[in-house]
Amino acid sequence: MSHRFFTEDNVALELTFKKLFMKLWPYLWKHPRGVIVSLLLIAGYVSLGRFLPFLFGYAVDEGIRQKHVEIIVYVAIAYLVLESLRAALAFAQSSYIQKLGNRVLFEIRERLISHTQRLPVRYFERNPSGRTVTRVTNDVFALGELFSQGFAAIFVNLIEMASILVGLAFLSWKMTPGRAWALPPLLWICIWLSKRIRYQFGATKRKLSMINAYSAESLSGIKLLQLFDRTAESRGFFHQLSKEYRDLQLSTVRLFATLWPVIEAFNIFTLAVALLLGAYFHQNHGMSLGQLSAYILLLQGFFKPLKTILERYNQLQNSLASADRVFQLMDEEQENREGMDFPQPRLAGRIEFQDLSFRYSESTPYVLRNISLDIEPGMSVALVGRTGSGKTSTISLLQKLYDFDEGDIRIDGVSLREIAPQALRPRIGVVQQDGFVFSGSLLSNITLFDPKIPRERAAWAAEQAQCQDILRKHGGLDGRVQERGSNLSAGERQLLAFARVLAFDPDVLILDEATANIDSVSERHIQKATEAVTRGRTSVIIAHRLSTILHCDKIVVLDKGEILEVGTHAELLAKRGRYAELYSLQFWSEISSGSEDSRKDFGVSNPSS
Repeated sequence: MSHRFFTEDNVALELTFKKLFMKLWPYLWKHPRGVIVSLLLIAGYVSLGRFLPFLFGYAVDEGIRQKHVEIIVYVAIAYLVLESLRAALAFAQSSYIQKLGNRVLFEIRERLISHTQRLPVRYFERNPSGRTVTRVTNDVFALGELFSQGFAAIFVNLIEMASILVGLAFLSWKMTPGRAWALPPLLWICIWLSKRIRYQFGATKRKLSMINAYSAESLSGIKLLQLFDRTAESRGFFHQLSKEYRDLQLSTVRLFATLWPVIEAFNIFTLAVALLLGAYFHQNHGMSLGQLSAYILLLQGFFKPLKTILERYNQLQNSLASADRVFQLMDEEQENREGMDFPQPRLAGRIEFQDLSFRYSESTPYVLRNISLDIEPGMSVALVGRTGSGKTSTISLLQKLYDFDEGDIRIDGVSLREIAPQALRPRIGVVQQDGFVFSGSLLSNITLFDPKIPRERAAWAAEQAQCQDILRKHGGLDGRVQERGSNLSAGERQLLAFARVLAFDPDVLILDEATANIDSVSERHIQKATEAVTRGRTSVIIAHRLSTILHCDKIVVLDKGEILEVGTHAELLAKRGRYAELYSLQFWSEISSGSEDSRKDFGVSNPSS
């Protein structure tokens, strides 16, 4: 397996902190009380912290130098009170911010999964499921760091730094400007390193998404890998991905390791210069020892919030890389859900394809050309043809999984362009070639947790779909279904899919190779169910095995996206065209197999017939 066949999740790093804040603000402002209370708690916490150095300075000048012990006692008590209040405010602000952040994350996660479920089929065709899962889980979790140790921490520490600068200027406006000269080069170095770190985080996210997507794909196909003994090659490809991910992580660690010595060197140098200048101002400008002590404490306190800001800023690069991916997914264009509902409670089921042509994109050839077909209410119509003839594309358009530009499809005289997808799809029941089942119970797989379908109807649908043996084997409707239906056979999963369609009682039925992967016994069970459910109901059937569509009212032969022949089984055999050719090939292939079931399917009692 090669990298070039497995695309990376390339996401442009477009978000700045300002843009991210603008995207998050609508979520934050849904909770104005939490925002306002958090800001007030932050302001109180920062304000109390600025009094502490002044208290120590006052204790040095008025208590220690003047030998007033009672002043030192009062300062000690005041210090304990202020620190206790700061601890209480720190707890309160952290709690409020965490609650606010969790509420916002809950809303983002809910909106993201809701948005993802409304994306068109095209999105899921070009994006592996593992990639989307990574964005909904890992990236949203990383986005949570914005609240737990992100914006709030940066905001608090910025206010602390500003208040410290005000305090320094108040103590000595002459000394303070001299401390600021080293800030620009420090910030330039830190910002440059931060950009590098953000790039590394983005590359790491892309590689992690690739690992998740590949893991999901390889685990889904583990039986095939084991069958062809390709697990070693699969492990080798995973090892290469994991090695690249490790190297990216180590590169990020090295950048972080470079950043902290730069900050520490700036801290040491600035304090050393402040002590020298402080001694000079004490000797020549009357600066008291208490003022100098307060100044040094304030200046030393300046580096803690600065270090925290840079630390959080670089951690936020991870959140920013995740935010790019989360909000890019939110910006994906949703399926067009505009349109009206059908005016009548049930459809008669008249379907008209009017000069329909379709291609999946402007750069690809047409897969359907000038399709015109009338299907009367209650009629069963089969679509047959070789692989790639356009059968699946036709029924996909009928379900509005894709939009068509040329021609029209009308149901009961109403154009599908005017009908909302959510109004159309409940009216059309679909049984696909591979019946998908969810982990849960047999009942939940039949009803899909729809409260409008009572248990009695689900039991009736299971009986009509010939699921009696399944219910007995697995303990009734409440029987357990394991993940991906691993405890069910292919035939049992397909019978459940038929029971599901019967329970939902659609107006139009689509069978997409519904009997392709099951044995003859299961197929006969399904035939009994479908004969009852298709009677008086419009049905469109895609079938590879022509023996299953002999009863259809109309058979449509497609080839390279065009209709070649239309008629009944007998009419098409009499034409001796493409259908007769396909039927003859299958006839002799199945009859020569010698099975009794095959002979019965084609209506003969022995091979010589």
